[in-house]
Amino acid sequence: MAGTSLEEIVMACQGASLSNLEDPESSIQVTGVPLDSRAVTQRDLFACVIGVHDDGHQYADEAVRKGACALLVERKLEHAIPQILVPNVREALGPASSVIHGEPSKKLKVIGVTGTAGKSTTVQVLADVLERCGTTADVLGTLTGDYTTPEAPELQRSLAKIRDENKEWACLEVSSHALEFDRVKGVDFEATVFTNLSPEHLDFHEDMEAYFQAKRRLFDFECPVAVVAVSDAWGKRLASELRGIGHEGLVVVDPQLIGNPKLTRSGSSFVWRGQEIETPFLGAFNLMNLLVAAETLRALGWQQEVIVEGLTHVSPVKGRMEPVTVPNSDLVVIVDYSHKPEALKEALRAVRGLCDRRLWVVFGAGGDRDPSKRPLMGAIATQLADEIIVTSDNPRSEVPIEIANEIAEGVGSSGTPYRIVLDRGEAIDTAITEAQPGDLVLIAGKGHETYQIVGEQRLPFDDAAVSRDALMRRRESNIP
Repeated sequence: MAGTSLEEIVMACQGASLSNLEDPESSIQVTGVPLDSRAVTQRDLFACVIGVHDDGHQYADEAVRKGACALLVERKLEHAIPQILVPNVREALGPASSVIHGEPSKKLKVIGVTGTAGKSTTVQVLADVLERCGTTADVLGTLTGDYTTPEAPELQRSLAKIRDENKEWACLEVSSHALEFDRVKGVDFEATVFTNLSPEHLDFHEDMEAYFQAKRRLFDFECPVAVVAVSDAWGKRLASELRGIGHEGLVVVDPQLIGNPKLTRSGSSFVWRGQEIETPFLGAFNLMNLLVAAETLRALGWQQEVIVEGLTHVSPVKGRMEPVTVPNSDLVVIVDYSHKPEALKEALRAVRGLCDRRLWVVFGAGGDRDPSKRPLMGAIATQLADEIIVTSDNPRSEVPIEIANEIAEGVGSSGTPYRIVLDRGEAIDTAITEAQPGDLVLIAGKGHETYQIVGEQRLPFDDAAVSRDALMRRRESNIP
């Protein structure tokens, strides 16, 4: 990698100044901008980010010892190496990372999707349909990394990789954390998209208003197209605000554009702007995700016939309302990523309509995450399921039984049968073993994830694989 001069980085960062450059002719070339001093290598610009618990300026000594060629700082430090002084290191990190990687988003067409639910499905559908439209696209988000939206250096590096693979489009999930921490600064967007908003991350955001304002920041970017789904009050408010400031590229996506919806165990169909679309996606909420993707592509200039053809052939997203099957099974099992109250409600509503007899749900709640949602999820399960098994779901540093008991508080004295089975594998096996022919079992919470986080360990665990094994044991036990 050739590298980028300190002067170029200064020009990219608003309000930046450069000091300690003894020889202006030396032209130091920077190849990376890590936040972690332990990851610093030669020719790196170490970013002294001030975080919630740590101040990166305290780790500058270690970064210099490891070979940092310069420091990105908010206050001048007692080091002889060059320092780029900025008002806010986090705000500067995106533009700095972008210029170091050759401003990849200027060579790409980037679609950013934010919202509480539907981001992963929407970006995957967008990318798949774009590929079927004859162009090239890739996805960055929950399905491709550990974080919905990575820190700016990794994000820009990933965009550069997509650019270097000669792809034209990048479809990017944008989380509220990413917007709050300026991770997408330095990204040029072709379109920004809002799916919906419901309570989530309230352990991080002060309240729903603060959560909305974080999501709202995506629409502060100069961007030709802004797509807003108005399926809830927050979407309607955002559309009204964007209309109020005269956003010329505003596209409002009304759920009423979904005509004649039909939902079955094998998929769904609906009419969009006069044309019928048949899809293997399950659930009414997925029709909204498909509609948002379709309206986004239409706003970007794609012909309706091409979009419809693409949507008809798009495959379901792994871990999103994913049926788990084995030959000759007498039971329907579905794995879904629904780990938030509203998502669990939508998933249960969707599968209720596909269930001949009793509806089982196996779910938990993540540790070290917003605890207020736990009893809400218990109450939702009580309202919509017939049999409830509460289990563990990435307990992290918390005690699993304490999380389960908080969920159980929401079940209360409703009379809905429930039990706590902390071993997730055992919980899935119990539901699949005890369910009767014609029942449906929803395994909720982990979806595509192939691990369980216990303490600081990431242990192998795959809901779909565990469910498939349980179905095979069930089938074999029923063979005379």
